[in-house]
Parts: sequence; structure tokens; C-alpha cells
Amino acid sequence: QGNRASQEPSGSGSGCSRLGSHTSEFKMKRAQMSPATYTNVFESNLVDKLEDYVNQQLKENTFDMEANLHLLRLYQIFHDKSSVEGVRKVLLKALMNLKDNAFTLAMYLVPEKYHNDSQVEALSQLAKLLEVAQYDEFWKQAETHKDTVQAATGFNHAVRDFILDILLITYRTVDMPFLVEALNLKETELKTYLQMKGMKLEGGYVQFPENQFTALKPRVMPQNIQFDQIAKIF
Repeated sequence: QGNRASQEPSGSGSGCSRLGSHTSEFKMKRAQMSPATYTNVFESNLVDKLEDYVNQQLKENTFDMEANLHLLRLYQIFHDKSSVEGVRKVLLKALMNLKDNAFTLAMYLVPEKYHNDSQVEALSQLAKLLEVAQYDEFWKQAETHKDTVQAATGFNHAVRDFILDILLITYRTVDMPFLVEALNLKETELKTYLQMKGMKLEGGYVQFPENQFTALKPRVMPQNIQFDQIAKIF
């Protein structure tokens, strides 16, 4: 990224729909189904219930990884109940939760016959782009497949939060053009978004809060150097 993002200390587009209002709907919440409903339950009538549950998660911006993974397990057992639409929906929710390795875990359980489905391939490509930090290309592809990704409430916001989390543990300072591109926001929207996160632009740059990954650590010099070792230097 050139000098647009830096790990050096500094003291202490167009595309998918843009930043929405800062309301609770954008914050991913834990879904409410009791694990006892599906844990170690392998019955065909559970498929319909879990599919409805995925639809609820898409609508209400909640997430239950274990329940969704169990739905995929049931698809492997009850072939006549398996649904490519259900697979797509589980993968879409997983894409919104990459930090939990949800997408990788889900793909392991997707029945092989669905791997070549165009929407499954599109979601897999989007996940790969995020994983390799190709954010600009991600947003372009997300726009191409907007009918798929916008089926989930809060999709853009969840992805932006994931990207910001990665930047926070990678850089100490980034410039505004870099963030505009990475988060797919206009400058005014970026300022609002950063304000929501307790950060702000100063002189065209954003200084991220120090964390365990970006904090400068004191260099400890060995204390057991012998006199004859120093003499060899001279």
C-alpha cells in the first residue's frame, strides 16, 4: 500500500449500499435458539426448523454458527432435504463472520454437489478476497453480486467492521484515501463511521488505538556479556 498505511509510531467509491444509520440493527447479536434444540439431534424434521432459523438470522442480523453448521451436517445425511438455497444462506452469514473462521468451517460441510453453484463460488471468492486483504476488489465483486449479499441485513457494516479489525492489528496509522478504498465509504461517511468507533481523522490520517499487536515493545539487551567478548570487538 506504499506509504498510505504505516506501523511507525506517531506519538502515544461507489459500489454496494453505503453506511446506514448507527442503530442497533448493525451490531451482530447472538441468535436465540437453545443449543439443546439441535445438539446431537439428527432428525430430518429439524432441517426445516434450522432453515427458518437461518432466515431469521439474515433478517434480524443475528448469528448462530453452531446451529448453521449443524444444518449443513443434516444436509449431508438427508440428501432429499438438502437445499442449495440453504447452503447459500449459511455461507452468506459465515462471510459476515470471517473472524470466527465460520466460512472455512462451513465450506468443509457443504455437500460437494453444490461446490460448483455460481452463488456458492461467488461467496467463496468474496471470502478469499477479504482473507488476502484485496478490499477494493472485494467491494467491486460484492457490487456484482449485490442481489446475493444484500439479502443479509447489516452485510456491509459487518464486513467493514471485519476489515477495520484487521487494520487495527496491522497498522498504527493509515491515511484517509486508504480507508476510503478499504471500507468503500465516501469521506463524509468515513468520518461518521470513525466517530462511531471512537476515532477521528487528523491531518488526513487516522491514528489507531494502541493494542497488543501494534504496541512498541522495549528491546531487552542481554546482561551477561563477558569482558572478553567486549575485548574481541576492539
